[in-house]
Amino acid sequence: MTAESPPLATPAPARSLAPREHGAYGQLGMPLVCGLALGAPSLSGVALAAGAFAAFFAHEPLLVVLGQRGRRARVEDGPRAMRRLALLGGVAIVLGALGLALAPQDARIAALPPIVLTLGVVWLVWRKEEKTTAGEAIAATALSGAAMPVALACGASWAQAGLAWLAWSLSFLLATLGVRGVIARNKHQGRQLSNLAIVTSIVVMAGAVGLWAGGKLPAAVPLGVAPFAVLALAGSLAPVHTKHLRRVGWGLIAASVATLGVLVATLR
Repeated sequence: MTAESPPLATPAPARSLAPREHGAYGQLGMPLVCGLALGAPSLSGVALAAGAFAAFFAHEPLLVVLGQRGRRARVEDGPRAMRRLALLGGVAIVLGALGLALAPQDARIAALPPIVLTLGVVWLVWRKEEKTTAGEAIAATALSGAAMPVALACGASWAQAGLAWLAWSLSFLLATLGVRGVIARNKHQGRQLSNLAIVTSIVVMAGAVGLWAGGKLPAAVPLGVAPFAVLALAGSLAPVHTKHLRRVGWGLIAASVATLGVLVATLR
């Protein structure tokens, strides 16, 4: 008899270098869609939006190169991650420079705050503090801020772009506190974050409604933040288990779509 040859081992699939933070896709994508929709989509606006996405997709390769996905990932995937980082970084710089060159002066000025915030996020990544509550809130503000110059490049006014960024930033702050509160409760780490989410949701909504009633803010801000405030309050008050986080994720998507619709309908 002839001995059978042992089956060949199936090679392990290559590590994905796409961003793992699924919520961050919405934190960047929804505000960018909002920014494009507040005006008339232009070449400069589309270039800036595409450049922002290229920079976003460079995030995971950067983590691998810095060794923050573990030593094994850096050894096995470091060279591939470095090539991906160089490619995406180059694309982001070229598209960003093209978009800013074609955009009006206001859009160039508006690009400075999100760029500064992005540099702050890079610093937090370097210090391994990106996953803290403050780190995630700053990252969400930086991501949504990319829509500010996009909106101005598409012809929106400073007021439209600024109010949209304010609404998205407050919304994502409430979402961050709400989700982290659910996770902390399930890890038996107390209700401090959930209580903070409740208080912050009430304060933000009360402040936004009060400023609207006093004629200081348009209705777009309280209406835009409301879906996230409701979701944050529900998640903080109800006994949500981590196995239901997928449902929470779908809830965040629904809230983002609702906020997008409200902002475009009321600010455009």
